[in-house]
Amino acid sequence: MVGTHRNLRELLEPVRIREIGDAALRVVSRKGLERTTMQEIADEAGLAKGTLYLYFDSRDELVLHVAESAFEELQVAVAEALARDVAFPERLAAAVLTHVEFFERRRDFFRLFLSVAHPGPGVERSARHSRSCNPLYRAYLDRLASFFAQGQAREEIRPFPPDRLALFVSEGIAGLILRRLGETDPPPVEEDVRLVVDTLTGGINARRNP
Repeated sequence: MVGTHRNLRELLEPVRIREIGDAALRVVSRKGLERTTMQEIADEAGLAKGTLYLYFDSRDELVLHVAESAFEELQVAVAEALARDVAFPERLAAAVLTHVEFFERRRDFFRLFLSVAHPGPGVERSARHSRSCNPLYRAYLDRLASFFAQGQAREEIRPFPPDRLALFVSEGIAGLILRRLGETDPPPVEEDVRLVVDTLTGGINARRNP
């Protein structure tokens, strides 16, 4: 009987952790990371606060777990898009589409993503994020930078610094997603993807060399 109870707990634990993570995302989405407390997460999940501490030692540990899980999912999807056996613009379009659709499916995660990407002012806050969340965003940027470096090596794109180009693209996509999430009737996602890809590959100068 004891073994049966232990097996049941082991089966239920991932479900409970996922429920806690989903509750944390909803609270962060409404209030922002800095104003989110363990008590509010517990209330959202319908649990006693003490139950949360059975799984996570602190709010920051819980947030880190949620961010790691979501970033891993995003990175896998983007890596698959960038690895397609097609021309550079098509791979870029696939990656941008993957990025936008990921956040449109997981809107609650976007505010946490912004908190991870932009820790904000304050020594304590910046130090905490640099220890925990920022490396997740850094890994995502590194993947994009590697993609752009490969494109430059193949002379598919101009030789801009890959790391800064990756940051520019990521921030631009984040801005479009933020606007889309606030619009009641956003344009088709393909239009925003084309905007990013055409701007990067063709520029915005209306003049053409003869």
